[in-house]
Amino acid sequence: MKNFWKKLNKPILTTTPMAGITDSAWRQLCKKWGADVVHTEFVSADALYHDSKKTIKMLEYKAMEQPVVVQLFGKRPEMYPKAAKLVEKLGFAGVDINFGCPARKVAGKGGGICLLRDMETVKKIVATTIEAVDIPVSVKSRIGIDDITSLDFIDALADLPVKAMIIHGRNYAQPFTGPVDLKALKKSAKKFKAISKNNIFLINGSFQTIESVVKDLKYTKADGIALSRALYGKPWLFKQIRDYINTGKYKEITWQTIKETAIEHANLLWELRGPKGFVVMRKHLLFYVKNRPDAAQLRSKLVQVKDPKDVESIFKNL
Repeated sequence: MKNFWKKLNKPILTTTPMAGITDSAWRQLCKKWGADVVHTEFVSADALYHDSKKTIKMLEYKAMEQPVVVQLFGKRPEMYPKAAKLVEKLGFAGVDINFGCPARKVAGKGGGICLLRDMETVKKIVATTIEAVDIPVSVKSRIGIDDITSLDFIDALADLPVKAMIIHGRNYAQPFTGPVDLKALKKSAKKFKAISKNNIFLINGSFQTIESVVKDLKYTKADGIALSRALYGKPWLFKQIRDYINTGKYKEITWQTIKETAIEHANLLWELRGPKGFVVMRKHLLFYVKNRPDAAQLRSKLVQVKDPKDVESIFKNL
């Protein structure tokens, strides 16, 4: 098995799969700014099983993005082998399985984090996926649901060669807000690394500040951190975190750099999706200007952009 995870320098800095965010354009920016690993948007194992052209289109990527990991979701084990084989055939570096999504459209149908209520199905999904491919298989989940914890999840997978695990530090009841349970993350890191013979464990959901990342990694003894919503409009966080880890300091990002990044993002997205799909750029632009005092006034202009020229016209005058 080609396990790229073991070749990465620690601490490892990665993205997480985010619907409507982590397309190829976004991943290219994250790699440019220093991400070690990037993830696709999460895709349906069922859709890939049935050769959905729309879903396969979502999996476009550039060579410079590698290593790229595809995250699959779904609750039927029989869908995963064919889906994972397609991912491997398309040249991706790894497959990740979603056992953590709390969103109603996934968890409400028994998928995502709710799969932890049926550990036999969890084991079957992971086992059949691993058996199907030669690329490394990783998993992502949360610290728990009901009275089931991430430690139970790790126990269930103890006999399977899972190459990496990402655990979000909140449970099902608190999807994305509220305090992160660093103690639970520390216990999970210790248990997974002991059982898996030191395979990769990443924490997620704990980002507060660049400085806090170093403290959290030291406390949990994790191998790295997977960044999610903290990255909205801030792909440069990867470089800032790495600089702080290496030197104890980092540079603040100038408005000129933010402008250039937003325009670059617009051009990459236009190349990827063209005029029909460019509408998603509007939400990214709102993230880029979020901290400006005139953000509210800019919103009315940014939600109407139709192409990169519109973006450049607005940003060059700011």
